[in-house]
Amino acid sequence: MDGSADSEFELGEAAGGWCWVATSGSLGVQSGVRSILTIFLRHRGKVALGVVCLLVTDGAQLTIPLVVKGVIDRLAGESATRAWLGEQALLLCGLAAIVAAFRFAWRHFFFSTARLAELDLRNRILDHALSLKSRFFNQTRTGEFMALATNDVESVRQAIAMGFVAGFDGSVYALVGIAAMFWLDPLLALLTILPLPLLAVLMALSLKAVYNRWDAVQAAFEGLTEKTRESVAGMRVLRAYGRAAEDSADFERGNEEYFRKYMRYVTVDALFHPAVLLLAGSCVAILLGAGGLRVMEGRTSIGSFVAFTSYLGMLTWPMIAAGWMVSLVQRAAASMDRINHLLEIRDTEQGESRRHSGLAAPIRGRIEAKNLTFSFPGQERAALLGVSFLLEPGESLGVVGQVGAGKSALAQLVCRLHDPPAGSLMVDGKDVLDFPLETLRSAVAYVPQEAFLFSDTIAENLRMGNPRATQEEMERVCKLASLHDEILSFPRGYETLLGERGVTLSGGQKQRLCLARALLKEAPILVLDDTLSAVDADVERRILAGLSGAVQNRTLIVISHRVSAVRDLMHILCLEDGKVIQSGTHDELSAVPGFYQRMVELQEVEE
Repeated sequence: MDGSADSEFELGEAAGGWCWVATSGSLGVQSGVRSILTIFLRHRGKVALGVVCLLVTDGAQLTIPLVVKGVIDRLAGESATRAWLGEQALLLCGLAAIVAAFRFAWRHFFFSTARLAELDLRNRILDHALSLKSRFFNQTRTGEFMALATNDVESVRQAIAMGFVAGFDGSVYALVGIAAMFWLDPLLALLTILPLPLLAVLMALSLKAVYNRWDAVQAAFEGLTEKTRESVAGMRVLRAYGRAAEDSADFERGNEEYFRKYMRYVTVDALFHPAVLLLAGSCVAILLGAGGLRVMEGRTSIGSFVAFTSYLGMLTWPMIAAGWMVSLVQRAAASMDRINHLLEIRDTEQGESRRHSGLAAPIRGRIEAKNLTFSFPGQERAALLGVSFLLEPGESLGVVGQVGAGKSALAQLVCRLHDPPAGSLMVDGKDVLDFPLETLRSAVAYVPQEAFLFSDTIAENLRMGNPRATQEEMERVCKLASLHDEILSFPRGYETLLGERGVTLSGGQKQRLCLARALLKEAPILVLDDTLSAVDADVERRILAGLSGAVQNRTLIVISHRVSAVRDLMHILCLEDGKVIQSGTHDELSAVPGFYQRMVELQEVEE
């Protein structure tokens, strides 16, 4: 965790995707600490109030030994009176009350600052993650984000809440305490603090080890988090294939690795505190020996000796605080460095989405592909190769082909989940790259292959398509998706909760709910990517019959492996290895020997 540590992280593109890789350490530590201080000082008003309260607390606490010294010396000299002793007792009670009140105040100010910083940091992580391009999510494990938003943010919060506070508080205690000791007896003070320089040596030795080992802990936590997510998400598959025991063994290995790395960190961290106590004990031994002699020789009063003992006891806290601060701040520096590398990624959608903000006219839905060629990031093989077609507003296009033919790539390019080459995909005669993303995507209702629903009510999932949708509008689109009657059979109808704490929908029900959500958007362009693959033929026919009238004025693109889903569309493209091998209407393609005719014949036999 030292500035001289040899581990920093930067985001690199590895064979398996994006990853955090080690580079040089001192810059990483420094940048991490600077970032934490920036967050800390963003709430400078609360910080200033906290510092004032902390100084008052320390001042009152450091005054108590002087009051005790005066009482002991007066008692030893038999010059104390009852009234004076009562005053001193009240003074000590007042100082104790000040310590209690202002300690509460500084804890409130600093801890609330830490929680506000935690809130802000988590929001920044999620907001930035949502702004990144799709390729980043395709190449990054979910566990990495979960670790950043939980463990790493928690480390930063702890540093803000107590790390810097412990360092500042310990510094005030040490400076004022040592100054008071020198004021009482300079020679005894010098002898007593002789072992303290060893504290700096201990800190220097622990810094690098703490930083590096904490980073290893966080990396192991990422892997463990991702493994947990995979195991829970894939539980049905694991059970179906009888692999639950093997998966459990894999998890145990990851858990043991996390445990080993954490124990390596704990070992270094734990060694510091006994060493500090050993130093404190040596200081006490010197005080008892040298201080006792000076009292016996009459060079120091008993009151001063007792005050010395109190101040030396108080110096134990700064020594412990130094180790605590080093541990918390260096842990946070490693975590903040990891967070910074995510926040510094500039591969964002917003970076290229407003080059021509003047395109404010409503999108009508004319789509044209001009020799469209596209490869997914990191892949040499072209997903689409020389694809061309033209759809006027209100026309429909069916896209069929084998798995890996490029059908879904085309759908993703239309709503610009990926950027096509400039000039190869046009909407209303303009390059899709020239549209602000918000404008383009507001004009496209897209239903991907994988139906995704939020753990919320059915109504709220539908309102993702249109937040202002009425109950009547939701019922209308659900009837089009042949889902309305099934929803009414649920315990609370449209207010039924979905997900882990609610109703679990079948694959076909999820697809139809996603279709209804897209229909509710009322966008001029509707893209359905194998939306009804989990729906039986009878339900599919009812849905398609209802859709034909509902989307008359919308440009419709339907991707499917079923002839029944595309046969009534105006245009059909057959893709193979990213190329258009056939195009025409259903009747035209059925009459010509080729891929489409074979698909028709095969599905007729299956039916």
